[in-house]
Amino acid sequence: MISTEPLTEAEVKSLVDDWYHALDVHAPFEELVPLVAASGLEMYWPEGPTFGVDEFKGWYDRVTRTFFDEIHTMKELAITPRGTDADVKLTVNWQAKVWNPPDAKSKWLGMDAHQTWVVSRSEDGTRAVIKKYVVDGMDLMPGSATL
Repeated sequence: MISTEPLTEAEVKSLVDDWYHALDVHAPFEELVPLVAASGLEMYWPEGPTFGVDEFKGWYDRVTRTFFDEIHTMKELAITPRGTDADVKLTVNWQAKVWNPPDAKSKWLGMDAHQTWVVSRSEDGTRAVIKKYVVDGMDLMPGSATL
């Protein structure tokens, strides 16, 4: 039976935590698929939007080959459940390194990323998933290279 139970803050917080852990460890893409909506997925990145799981996979493949030593640290998290959906506003501190051949050294990146998410119940109703993901803006930390 498909659950139409309202999403709880705890379910959404668990999704947020799982998401950033997966990004930090460069989890296999198959481990991220259950965290996003199977249909209607919209993601708005600084590099441009992706729509659907296949386009998200292309983005993920690129960034996991570009950035390394990633650390995401939650600074602000506001979850507003509204039935089987929830609105999320967050600020996450992201630090990583990037190497651009033929540079002699890698560069450090550090910034606060401000994001807005819409989280929904999965199609089978068993878990919270990201339906819409928007990077609203980024504030560079002192000493950070630029993207």
